[in-house]
Amino acid sequence: MYNSIYPINIKPYVPPQNKNAVTNNAEEESAGSHLQRENRALQQSERKAQNRDTFQRQQYPNGQQTTIDYSKSQVNIAQIITDFKNTSLAIGTPDDVAERVNQYLSFAEMQSKEEAPDKEFIKNSLRSASKILDNYITQTLNKESKVVENWVEALFLQHVVYKSDPTSINPDFLVKLPEKTQARQQQESQIVQEQSVEVSELSQQPVQSASAPNPVNPVDESATVSQQEPVEYQKDSTVKVYVPQDRELKEYFIQGKKYLEKNDTKSALNAFMSSLERAKITGDQEAIGMVCYEIGQIHDKEDNLTDALNYYHDTIEFSTNNNLKAKAYFAMGQIYDDVVYFDPAVEHYYASVSYAGEAENLKAQTKALGNIANMFAERYDKENTYTYLDVAKQIAEETKDNKTIGAVYSKSGDTLSIINEDVNALKDYKQSAMFYHEAESPAKMARNFEKASAIMLKLGNKTKAKSLLEKAYSLSIDADDREYTKTLSKKLLSV
Repeated sequence: MYNSIYPINIKPYVPPQNKNAVTNNAEEESAGSHLQRENRALQQSERKAQNRDTFQRQQYPNGQQTTIDYSKSQVNIAQIITDFKNTSLAIGTPDDVAERVNQYLSFAEMQSKEEAPDKEFIKNSLRSASKILDNYITQTLNKESKVVENWVEALFLQHVVYKSDPTSINPDFLVKLPEKTQARQQQESQIVQEQSVEVSELSQQPVQSASAPNPVNPVDESATVSQQEPVEYQKDSTVKVYVPQDRELKEYFIQGKKYLEKNDTKSALNAFMSSLERAKITGDQEAIGMVCYEIGQIHDKEDNLTDALNYYHDTIEFSTNNNLKAKAYFAMGQIYDDVVYFDPAVEHYYASVSYAGEAENLKAQTKALGNIANMFAERYDKENTYTYLDVAKQIAEETKDNKTIGAVYSKSGDTLSIINEDVNALKDYKQSAMFYHEAESPAKMARNFEKASAIMLKLGNKTKAKSLLEKAYSLSIDADDREYTKTLSKKLLSV
């Protein structure tokens, strides 16, 4: 059986700002192990006995073979420094800023030419240079940027050769920055003004709810709306659940699920381990896969990622249920995604899409495709971002389920906002709100209005921003979400 756990060596890494989530615990799926993984670190994985280049190709159910080409995971420090300099030139960095950046790059370059380069010295020099360049990008775009810093950190997760070799070039690691010329800013600003009229039309739909609050106390005007939120996908009632025949095995499993409902993860883990032991005794491999997934979920939520990966892998090895395999691959993809290990994340998301396709689970496919698009957006690869978003939307529409379609469009809006495609992000938030309106989901409608408001505020249209926030506030009251209503009330005071 193919071992889908990649032999990675990842050091603590804080995910980018745009991966933060506006959580709504009441509407999150119980298996939402992908939520709240900020500031997490993946412990060193114990390397397998064989060299990582000896891994066999993964064959998916559709017959396609794919794997990570580990030779592509190697990048020479000379290329990083050269790309860094080219990036600085490409975005028109002023001489004073460029001088500070180049000073740190020269430190790194000189050290890389030593017989035994000091890796930490080089890393710290590049980090310092990236912060200077990101500060300039932030000021230029009037939006916080960590694109260079995140690019550098992602490179450090690969196999970096710190001994300089200018002839070694790996095109896979070239940084892609957002293009934002002055002419484009003016053109986009004009289009957004037109688009804001379309968005506001939806906000004028009659809704029976209380009016917006009257500002009483001032609040911090720096409060911002996170551009990411957990996306709700309706659970597929057609997905079959395996029921173990052994009474003792089943009792332990049910007991574990009940402990999870009470958030008693320690007791749940003990119960599942007993269930797993019994499954092994009875030889019920399907049950082994099912229980391993639950144990993997617990370790995932507790950020014990090495253990989580191992149990997810066992799920895939023992289970014959394609839906469960798709979920396990998706969970593994999220782990690699969260620690910015690009290739393994994409490969596992691909596998999830493939197995979900075998199971005819369209909703699961849209989730994985949406995450792949989001990853390309964080690299500012617009072509692939749009490609995967379009496929996700097409598949979602095949479900004929308004909640699923609304979730995909909302996710698309979040993703497009990462690459500063504000006009299209507004369109997708509008579409999402319309589908959630049909699904009678006011809480999700409110989220889309809130995020559209954040874009309008960023673009300087406070009137539209406030109007959309007022609509979100009214909908939150309809949804009887008191905590969210309080949050929106504070935001309204600051607009």
